[in-house]
Amino acid sequence: MDVLWFRLPKLPGEPEIAGGAFGGIGGGRIFILLERNDYWQAGLVFPKGEYQQLHAAGVESVRSSIAQIEPRFAPHAESLADWHQITLLSVESSRCPLWHKPGLLLIGDAAHVMSPVGGVGINYAIQDAVVSANVLTAGLKSGRVSDGDLAEVQRQREWPIRVIQSTQSFLQRRIIAGALNTAQAGNVPWQLRLFAKNPDCA
Repeated sequence: MDVLWFRLPKLPGEPEIAGGAFGGIGGGRIFILLERNDYWQAGLVFPKGEYQQLHAAGVESVRSSIAQIEPRFAPHAESLADWHQITLLSVESSRCPLWHKPGLLLIGDAAHVMSPVGGVGINYAIQDAVVSANVLTAGLKSGRVSDGDLAEVQRQREWPIRVIQSTQSFLQRRIIAGALNTAQAGNVPWQLRLFAKNPDCA
């Protein structure tokens, strides 16, 4: 799958909706919405390889998909007028076997590319940074950071990364792929809503 990622405005008088993810399924697309303080973070999920076809159909095809899946957000979608407002996320998930060499440590996306499923990538990158700071601060202050210190960061962080990537892969294979292969309308699966609402549940 790939994702079109964009913001939609909150309209005057719009009620607040508790955090988490919601949206719907229809026409071989999944529309996901995450509430932010003053806007909606939105994603339109579609099968990998269809971007050129979607782009050729114009931004109106994105607005049309939104209106089809979640009609109440059709007015919000009118704010999408140009492809510059939309970012393509090419979904992949991978992990470097070795995150460090003498004098070098990889963390975040440099060490492990995360699927956007659940929107947890930034959380795990920050956790990498926190562990790195805790493990390396003393060595950095003394000017003696060993390869063993760098390896300890990977040791502490690699297992949580493996777990979350496995969970993402399961959701993508068992739930998202099925939704993208049907034109039938429906709600975002509860497993995906729960996972996005509780990104650390894995």
